[in-house]
This record gives sequence, C-alpha cells and structure tokens, in this order.
Amino acid sequence: MRAVSAIYFHWAGMSDIDRPDTDAKFDRVEGISASYQFFMLREGEVLVRPHSCWCPACFDVATGGPGQGMRLSPNTGYKVVGCTRADSDFYEWSNKSCRAKEGAEVGSPDLRARTHGHALAPGLAPAGGEWVLVEAYNDKDDELWLGRTLAFGGFNSRAPRCSKKHTGQQSKKFGTRFDAGDYMVAVQWYERLCESGDGERLEFVMGERKVDVISSTELRLAGFAMTRIGTQPAGVSDGVEGASANEEARAKWHLPRGDEAEALTWCR
Repeated sequence: MRAVSAIYFHWAGMSDIDRPDTDAKFDRVEGISASYQFFMLREGEVLVRPHSCWCPACFDVATGGPGQGMRLSPNTGYKVVGCTRADSDFYEWSNKSCRAKEGAEVGSPDLRARTHGHALAPGLAPAGGEWVLVEAYNDKDDELWLGRTLAFGGFNSRAPRCSKKHTGQQSKKFGTRFDAGDYMVAVQWYERLCESGDGERLEFVMGERKVDVISSTELRLAGFAMTRIGTQPAGVSDGVEGASANEEARAKWHLPRGDEAEALTWCR
C-alpha cells in the first residue's frame, strides 16, 4: 500500500570488480540447438538427447535425486530402465563435455573432488568396516572402485585404525603420494562380477585379501549400506585373482544403483 518515493543506485568502479586474468573457455556441446533434453551428470558433463521423453520412467529419472536408485548410470549406457521409447535412437542419451579448457575454472572439478574426499575421511569409523567408493584413475572399465575400510597397524598408532591424517611435506607412503592435509585410508578391495545379465555389474565379491592404502582425495562416497545376495560356489572366482576360499571372501554383495550414481557426481 506504500508508494516508492526514491531509488538509490550504488555504482562500482572498474577497479572494484575482481576479474580473472584470462577469459574462461569451455568445451562446446555439439548439436545443442538440435537437442531437446539435457541431464547434468556432474560438473563439466551433461547428457543430451535429440527428443525429450516424459514417460513415467524418464520422469522419475529427471526428478529423482541421488540415493533414490533412479539416476542414469554409465554401466547401462545411460539408458532409462522402463522407458517406453527405449528402442528408438531419437531418445538415446549421449554424454557430452562442457568442461572448462582455459581460465580459472579449469581446476574446479579437481578441487571440488579433493575437498569432498577430505570431508569424508574424518567421519570414517576408526575400527573400519565401512564401505567406500573410490574414483578409479586410468581404469578403462570402471570409474569407481568398491572398497571396505579396515584397521591397519601400519599407521604406527597406539591402536590399529583405518585412517590417519598426513602431516608435514609431500611424501610417498605405501606406494601412494600424500600432501599435507590428506588422509591415509586402509581398504580391502572388492571386484565387480558379471552375472546379473542386465549390464549394470552391481554385484561384487572380495578380491585378493590384502591391505591397500589410498589418499582421501580419491574418496567419493562412504558409509552406505550394501546388501549381501549370496555366496560364490567354492572354487569359483569369476576371474578374481587370489580370491580366498573362505565364505567371507566368497560372499556376494549388491551395490545400490543410486549410491554409485551419487558417487559418480563427485568424480572429476
């Protein structure tokens, strides 16, 4: 009910505005004008398809958040399970890059991933036993590795624990480089199986029984629940080298699709 009686402007001079030294340049998404639906995977990556589909399955994917088991996954070729138009190429997703090539934003995905990993490490249970997803570097088949934390006496602590903060200068320990502020995390790796037939490869069995120490910069998700779905027959390793014959090593586990998809959003 009140009338505007005055408008005040506060001007900022050119010297008052911080600008990057160089303009940012980004990868170009080819065919963007001929595409009608987009889905952001993570910083610098976007899915594109020529036509939009809003069938119930696609609607759930577009509106569902991480942890709902509905996110698009590279393990299925970014196909929407249950899409009514899944057989048509017009509704097929393709992965495009929109990453920064030049300028201050080039290192943003790396900094974001490192910061997230450092935030996860202090919350790990000292005694171990928590599932973790780790970004897989230079792996042609997988973007993520599954591991389980375990207590490790090699950290020279009074009692074995699964992690320890690295202090001091950059150094190489347990075959891994650590910078000041990184956490050393002890894990037992689990290997993917290829049994389900749906192409997602969400089933795992324990790999070679040994301790591996990773840097917290590689952590992408921790503390999620896994479901035990059976046991590998004795003597069957499905190509897993050094798999132990005991029942714990032969236990099969199922990784929820939503948890893997959430971890992928934190990858570089």
